[in-house]
Amino acid sequence: MRTIQCPATVTSDDPRGPAPRSRRRRAIWSVALAAVVVSAGVWALARTGAPPGSRSSPPPSSQPLPLADRGYLTTLDELQRRTARAAAGHEPDATAVRDLLDWAAGAIDASPHPSELLQIDGTTGPFVDDTANAYGLALAWGVTGDRRYALAARRDVMAWATTTRELVNACSTGGECQTSLIVSRTAPGFVFALDLLTTSGAIGAGDDAAFGDWLRTVILPAASQRANNWGDAGVFLRAVATDHLGDSAGWQAALDAWRAQLDLVARDGHIPEEVRRGSSGLSYTQEALLYKLAVARIAERRGIDLWSVVGSDGGTLRAAVDLAARYQANPKDWPYDNHVDVPSVGPGWELAYAHWPEPAIADLLRPVRPLGADGHSAVRWTTLTNGIELGG
Repeated sequence: MRTIQCPATVTSDDPRGPAPRSRRRRAIWSVALAAVVVSAGVWALARTGAPPGSRSSPPPSSQPLPLADRGYLTTLDELQRRTARAAAGHEPDATAVRDLLDWAAGAIDASPHPSELLQIDGTTGPFVDDTANAYGLALAWGVTGDRRYALAARRDVMAWATTTRELVNACSTGGECQTSLIVSRTAPGFVFALDLLTTSGAIGAGDDAAFGDWLRTVILPAASQRANNWGDAGVFLRAVATDHLGDSAGWQAALDAWRAQLDLVARDGHIPEEVRRGSSGLSYTQEALLYKLAVARIAERRGIDLWSVVGSDGGTLRAAVDLAARYQANPKDWPYDNHVDVPSVGPGWELAYAHWPEPAIADLLRPVRPLGADGHSAVRWTTLTNGIELGG
């Protein structure tokens, strides 16, 4: 058994648990978070005419909801409530908010690096970094109400939307098209950012129109449609992008593609296309589940239940999650390779635990929280956006 970060085309930084902090520093953070809660309450009142958290949850719908209310992995109101809990010392909110603001203090002054022709040969680079920065800074705006974060997030989004005109080495069906894979994984981060910035005053109508046109004509056509974890990433991009664009037919097609990907899951939860990858089979399984879980969470916000869908071979998302959790904890029992690599516990496990708070998943999350900026897709900061108290 070997422990690695990821297979060759799946990278992820080591998630780190919260660093030990002195009582004095915790006290300082409590005061700072209390100040954040007060300021957030003021800006929320100005934005909505009601105290933070007073609005009801978005109504279920099979159609995309208005941009300001629908949310993706989180909403402004949810972030404000988590900030209030953080100030009161509740976990995992307190640790997750500290982690975000520690990161944002360094990211706010980072300059984006867009290119007119975008070719991604590996798994990292400016596009990956800037999508993460935009989303993280938008989360910081949601937590603090500090418009500097909103303006910085807008800077990163629009730098790419107004510069990049063509994707190179991008094709939706070929396994050689690395740009398609990485854009599928990460471009939703820009959408997540704009969704949170809607009421910030940092985004104008011209920005929204330019971004929508860029998303439709440059980014969306590259979404991978392969029958493996690449395709799961492609479905993730298609679901997020079509929802943002108000494309009901495209949104429905993305959900149909999600169900088609679930047809590839066996009754016992293993994914044949992923476990066949030798020692990397568990890593690829976790990768595929990351995007399946993200789309299930987003669809749930639209009143659509993907969590309980049963595939044509009897496979379910729950069975796949249970299998991956079991072998993540006991890799020596992995039946598909004698020397399976063990991936770092990724951000998708927070989404799974929020829906299915099973002890096996809690055991995976406990040593790695908070799951924050580390990652290689748009699904980051999930302890902040979706984390719940760990049972047991």
